[in-house]
Parts: sequence; structure tokens; C-alpha cells
Amino acid sequence: MQPELRALEEGLLALRQHPILGGVIDATGDIGFGALSVEQIAALLSEPEAAILLMAAADLNRTALRTGLDHPDAQLVAPQLRRAFVVKGKLPLTASFSTVVRLAVQRSGATLSRSANAATETLFRERLEFEGIPVRMKGGWTSGVLIERRKPDGVYPDPETGMAPELYLEVKKINRVRDDIQKRLYEIAQASLEVKVLYGDLKISGMQLTGLLADADRPAARSAIRDQIAGSKPVVAALLICRPEELEVAKRYRAGAEAFIDRVFFPDEIDECIGFLASITIGS
Repeated sequence: MQPELRALEEGLLALRQHPILGGVIDATGDIGFGALSVEQIAALLSEPEAAILLMAAADLNRTALRTGLDHPDAQLVAPQLRRAFVVKGKLPLTASFSTVVRLAVQRSGATLSRSANAATETLFRERLEFEGIPVRMKGGWTSGVLIERRKPDGVYPDPETGMAPELYLEVKKINRVRDDIQKRLYEIAQASLEVKVLYGDLKISGMQLTGLLADADRPAARSAIRDQIAGSKPVVAALLICRPEELEVAKRYRAGAEAFIDRVFFPDEIDECIGFLASITIGS
């Protein structure tokens, strides 16, 4: 468990002695949320760890909470109590305190993972800015088909110009290569096909195989697909960030990925990646 999550778990478990929560936890370890008043919940929501516990127990995230605040019933409540009113309406009457703590830690772990991904993108964006490479790395929306407002991690030229993209970049942090990389590559390959159909002249001819693809035929199939994919704009590149000890496994996916994605880079190829992006943007 990450140190941040371990510290959070300890803080959540310490809520057994909280002046408000401690009074509604019985001898069996169940917490009686139904006994809490709106005013008490409002007080708890002002404390970070108690708020994390309540949001997990209520199965609410910030988006769902904001939606709840717009409900007509919530609008009838005093402004300072509206968040507590929404949370109280979603809380179970009782729940196992230890189970809620575990759930809260799991949800926080997912949030930390998203934050780490955002930090990775921020570091790479700052590096591109330092190198003078004009890839838009924030807020670069492009119109999509499967997803109406697709947001790549990087795009060139800036979508605000209204021009079709020449470069479409994805930066993905792969926490567990064997579990996560296939899903990420499917997502990027789908995006590659979509943008090349929309903004390029992609035409793919089917191979009309009459049987399952044999292992011996896989390299030729990949090459045939790539010959069609790589010839169409925009250029699609992916930077996959993984731990050094997993690089060898991750790179086994490169040949398959580059059948559908123009270039795939890994953490030990950052300079090569930056040079490639410069060739597409500054050199275009």
C-alpha cells in the first residue's frame, strides 16, 4: 500500500474516537449513519478524513454531489446544509465501519492513480514547452464520432485555429503492464482509426482470410495494415509510461500496436519521442 493510503487508512480508523462518529458506532463495529443529523453531517464534511468516509459510504463522487445539489429538494435547504442534505439522502442507515474504511481507501487509491497520470502529462507538457515544440497539451478538444468531444493528451495544431489535426498524441501511464496495456492500446488504436478517417484519407482493404490468423502470418498481416495506416494523416503517437522493470514486457506489444498507431514510445525513448514530435510540428 502506498504511504499516502496507509496514512489515510490510519486516519480513517481513528474516526472511531471522533466526537460525532464515535457515538454512532456500536459494539459490533456497525456505524449508524441514520442517527446522524444534517447538521452533524455538515460538520463532518468540513473535516477531510470524515468527508472521505461519508462520501464513500454514500457512494458519491464530486460530479454526483453537484448533480444532487441541483435537485429542487436540495434547493429548499439552507445553502450551508445542502451538501450534507444530499449526502444524508444517499447514506445507508447502517454499515460496517471497517468495510466503509476499506471502500474509502480503495476510492482514494483510484484518485491517486488519476492524479499520478495527470502529473505525468504535466511533466511532459513542460518538457515540450521547454523544447519549443508547439503541441497543445491541455484542453485540446477535437470533434469525434464514437465520442463526440474527444480529448487527446496532445494535438497539433491548436484546435482553436479550426484546422484539422496533423498530430494526435496520447500519454498513458501503465501501472500494471500485463493488466492494463492491452486496454490502453485498444483505446489508442480506435482513436487512430477514427481521426485518420475523419481528417485523412484512410482506406483499409480487408484480407478476406478464410481461417484464423496463424502465428506465422501475423508479421505480414501487421505490415499490410501498417502500410495503409501510416500513409494517412494525422500522425498518431503514443508515449506509454511504465516502470523500468516492466519495459521488456511492455515493448513486446510495440509491433502489434504500430500496425494501427504510427509510433509508440516508452520511458527510455523520451528524447526520441521529442525528436519525432519536433519533426511533425516544427519540421512541417
